[in-house]
Amino acid sequence: MTMMISPDYYLSEYENASYAELLKLKNKLVDDIASFENTLGKNNFESTFQPGSDVRYQWNLEVLGKLLILLQKAFNREYEL
Repeated sequence: MTMMISPDYYLSEYENASYAELLKLKNKLVDDIASFENTLGKNNFESTFQPGSDVRYQWNLEVLGKLLILLQKAFNREYEL
């Protein structure tokens, strides 16, 4: 069984990342989320990979929610008007 790190711990590595870096991460998460949603109903969540795709989906959603706060702060820091 593989353990996933917490979203907060994962994002702690990005606290001082640039807006561009965070944007790339956001886009990857959105792509991963969309990929899962596009196959929803076509798979039965069984996977040889651990954790399963449904767990990764939920983790990605949680990370995305928290990432948006970092993205907003980075945008304001770099593009303060």
